[in-house]
Amino acid sequence: MPYHEVKQGESMASIADLYGFFWNTVWNHPKNTALRESRGNPNVLMARDRVFIPEKTPKEESGETGKVHTFRLKGVPIRLNFRLLNEAHQPRAGVRYTLSVDGKAAASGLVPDDGLISAVISPKAKTAKLVVHAPGGDEMHSFDIGHLNPIEYTSGVQARLKNLGFYTGNLTNQVDQATQEAIRRFQQREGLPVTGQADETTRQALLQRHQC
Repeated sequence: MPYHEVKQGESMASIADLYGFFWNTVWNHPKNTALRESRGNPNVLMARDRVFIPEKTPKEESGETGKVHTFRLKGVPIRLNFRLLNEAHQPRAGVRYTLSVDGKAAASGLVPDDGLISAVISPKAKTAKLVVHAPGGDEMHSFDIGHLNPIEYTSGVQARLKNLGFYTGNLTNQVDQATQEAIRRFQQREGLPVTGQADETTRQALLQRHQC
C-alpha cells in the first residue's frame, strides 16, 4: 500500500476514512513513527506530509448459512469540540448556541457549565459554523475543519488565532499586517509583551489557549 501525501484541509481522520481505516490504526502504525514525533497530534498535519497506509487485515466471522447477518462498523464518526469562554477565560454557561457542520444542523442548546460544545461529525466534514445567541445579539464563528497546521508555521499561528477570534483573514502563511495585529491583540489579552511577532512564548500561550 502506498504512502498518502497530505493535501491542505485533510486530517488523519479523513485520510484514514478514505482508505477504510480507523484514524488511530493509521496514526499508530510503526511506519508513521516519524510523523507522530514530528507533528505530535493527529489533528495537526501539514500539506505534503506523507502518511503510510497499511494493508488491510482480513477478519472472519462465523454465521449460519441461509440467514441474513448484520455487521455494524463502529467508531467511524469523530467528535468536534469547542469550549466557549468569555474574555476572562471563564465558561459562558447558559448561553444558547446553534452548531452546523457542512451546512447541516449538528447540535444546539445551552452552553453547559464547563463551556464545552461537542458534536459527532463525519470524518469528511469540511466546515463548521457556531452561532452564539448572546443577549447583545448573535455571534457567528466559522471554522475550516482539517486546516490546523503545526504551530511552527505562520499558517498554524493564523489558524489558531482565527479559531480564537483574533484573526479574520485567510491562511496565507505570510506575516502580513493583519496577522501582526491579530498577534498583538492576543499578546495584549494574555499579558505578554506586545510585539506582533509569534515568538516561542506567544506560540506556547497560543497552544495552551487553543488546547492543541
